[in-house]
Amino acid sequence: MPDYDRLGGASVSGDSQELPVPQKAVNLELVKSGGEAYWGVREADGAVIVSQLYDPIQDDPGIRFLTSTAIPDDSRQLRVPDAVYDHWDDVADGGTAVAGGDRLEFVTTEEMAENEQMMLLPEWQVDDVIGGDDS
Repeated sequence: MPDYDRLGGASVSGDSQELPVPQKAVNLELVKSGGEAYWGVREADGAVIVSQLYDPIQDDPGIRFLTSTAIPDDSRQLRVPDAVYDHWDDVADGGTAVAGGDRLEFVTTEEMAENEQMMLLPEWQVDDVIGGDDS
């Protein structure tokens, strides 16, 4: 099992669908203001992957590309696209799986960080994906 690095979490805004990116993720340069965020889903466990690089998502047969969003200049805010909310609803078998005010966790591994990738997981999905590893 990979060694997961929990980068921190934040509550998503119900109005703007944005949440602040933890400083640890910024320090690891997993997001850069003024850049692009590419969103995909890991087929094995339904984990949402966020990357600054398109090619590692596109070239990985185990990841399905969803969409991309812009990261505003001089901002640590990441806007979660509708396609990601729709995916979470599907994983949770319908209903609204993530709503405004819900906490989302940022998680990465050494291999993912090398490809400028991290996972964005709702609290209800964290234990299933990373096995409760609190490292």
